[in-house]
Amino acid sequence: MIQIPDKIYIEEAIQDHPYTKKILSKIDSIPITYIDDYKKIGQLKPFDQRASEDKNSLALASKKGELVKSIGRMDHGQFYLFHEIDCKYDCEYCYLQYYFQTKVPVIFVNRDEVLENIEKLLNGFDKPYFHVGEVCDALAFDDITEFSIDIARLFKKYPNGTIEFRTKSTSVQNLLSIDDPPDNVIPSWTFSPQNIIDMIEHKTPSFKERLSAAKRCQETGYTVGVRLDPIIRVPGWEEPYKEMINEIFTTLDCRQIDYISLGTPKHNKVLLETIKKRFPDSPTILGEIFPSTDGKYKYLKFHRVHIYKSMISWIREFDSDIRVDLSIESDEVKELVFGSC
Repeated sequence: MIQIPDKIYIEEAIQDHPYTKKILSKIDSIPITYIDDYKKIGQLKPFDQRASEDKNSLALASKKGELVKSIGRMDHGQFYLFHEIDCKYDCEYCYLQYYFQTKVPVIFVNRDEVLENIEKLLNGFDKPYFHVGEVCDALAFDDITEFSIDIARLFKKYPNGTIEFRTKSTSVQNLLSIDDPPDNVIPSWTFSPQNIIDMIEHKTPSFKERLSAAKRCQETGYTVGVRLDPIIRVPGWEEPYKEMINEIFTTLDCRQIDYISLGTPKHNKVLLETIKKRFPDSPTILGEIFPSTDGKYKYLKFHRVHIYKSMISWIREFDSDIRVDLSIESDEVKELVFGSC
C-alpha cells in the first residue's frame, strides 16, 4: 500500500516533467505547493519545527551537480547515489538530521541522468559497487518511483557491477515483481530489537515487518544484507539483541545473506549537539560515550569490543562461516574482535 505524504512541493521548472507526472498519478488528491527551489522549503521555520513537521511532506525537484558520487573512504570503484535526499523516518542517531538544509525528503526527477551515469561507471570499472541509502532510505519511496525496477533492468545487463539498497522500509512490491531477479541487486535491512525501535527509530516499520520484507525478497530469489547498526548499549541490552539474532536466523535463509554488518554509535560533534537539542534523553547519547581519536563520540573501546564479540558469538551459533563486518571501526578494534573470535 502506497503511503501518501501530507503535502507535496514541486519545483515549477519540472512540473511538466514525465517523471513528475508519473509520481503524481500515484499520489493524487493531496495539497501541492509550487516552488522555485526545494532548498528554500521551511527556511523560515525554526530547526526543531522543520525536523518534526516537514518529514511528513515530499518534494519533487531537479538535481543540479553530481548524481552519482565516489565514496572517498572506501576502495576505488565504490559509489553512492544522489537520486533522493533525506528520509521520511526520524531515527535519533541519524546524521541526516543536520546534513541537509531542508528536512523535506526530496525525489529528483532527472532519473534518466542517474541511470546514464551509473551505466558509464559500469562500463568504466571492472567491479563497481553502488550504495543506495547513504543520503536517504533506499526503498522508502520505491512504491511511487519504481526506481528498483529500472535498476534491476540495468544491472541484468551488467553482471560486473553490484548495487545495494539500504533500507528500513517494507516497500518491496516492485522488487518482488521482477522476474528472475539479478544476483547483483542486494536489498539490505537495518534491524534493531523492537524495544530500541520504539525508543529511537521513530516512524519506521517494526522489526517483524522489516524481517518479513527481507524474507519475501529471499523467497523471490534475492540475496539480502543484514545491518545491525547502531547497536545501542542500554541496560540489559544483551537479551533483546540475542533474541533479535535468533529471530533473524530462524526466519532468513543463511545461504541468501550476503553479509552482516555490526556497528555502534559514532556521532560527530554536530550530530551530538543536534541529538541533544532534539532528543535530550536519547539513549544514543546517554551513558558512557566519549570523544575518540578520530573526533567521533563513541562507546569506550573495551565496551565496543565486548558488544561486537558478543554479537558475533550469537551469530556463530547459527552459522560459522557467514561474513561479518564492522562498520567504520579501527584496525585495532577489528584485531581485538576477530583476532580471538
